[in-house]
Amino acid sequence: MPSGDTEFADALLDEAARQAARNPSVRRGDWRTGTVTAVNADGTVDVDTVRARRLESYVGPRVGDRVIISQSGMGNWIALGRTASAAAALGLPRFAYKAANTDRNNTTSRTADPDLALTLDANTVHVVEFHLFVGGPSGGLMVTSWNVPAGAAGLKGAHGPASTAAGVDSLTNAGDNISGRFGSHGFATSVTYGRRDTATNLLYAIETGTVITGATAGTVAIAWAQSAPNATNTRMGLGSWMRATRIA
Repeated sequence: MPSGDTEFADALLDEAARQAARNPSVRRGDWRTGTVTAVNADGTVDVDTVRARRLESYVGPRVGDRVIISQSGMGNWIALGRTASAAAALGLPRFAYKAANTDRNNTTSRTADPDLALTLDANTVHVVEFHLFVGGPSGGLMVTSWNVPAGAAGLKGAHGPASTAAGVDSLTNAGDNISGRFGSHGFATSVTYGRRDTATNLLYAIETGTVITGATAGTVAIAWAQSAPNATNTRMGLGSWMRATRIA
């Protein structure tokens, strides 16, 4: 039978093994979460006393990021990236699209499209894009503007059929040989697009810009109406879509 000294020694070894299993400095392999305390120019971040090399997919690191770091058996650390939060992730686009046409008539009051809208968090920067299939009668061309969160800064660019484009010849009616507009404007500035021969034959317009939000979160949306009240529908067509990608 083992002596008391042997039993005690065995118990000490077992406890040492258990402690080592819980101690990353002994075990070497480890992963954990932590908060970034410094961002370094060489592609590493500091998480308290740990310096970890970022994965290429961990873009736009910032002090305060809650991240996952992992250690190899050789003792080297990598930063895998941010943990999920309620805020939109950096670099990951979000989409909205129209599964059906939306028609409006007898209105010049621009209101948000029911489908083309996404929420932006406070104190963020997003690239926002609208890809629009637009149409309307000669007396009720489509007019657009952007709704953005209160206090948001930035400009939008707009290019598409000029307001003078009219479907009175075969090329224009095919969406070809059309004069265009290529301006940079404030979010609330109205943009008027031309037409093909009927309200149901649509033209293509793109609006895009960088939206810098302040302390107020809110929705970015394309708002639109007719250039003049007309009983014939102006249409935002099926297949129109938008994308918002957080870059900071």
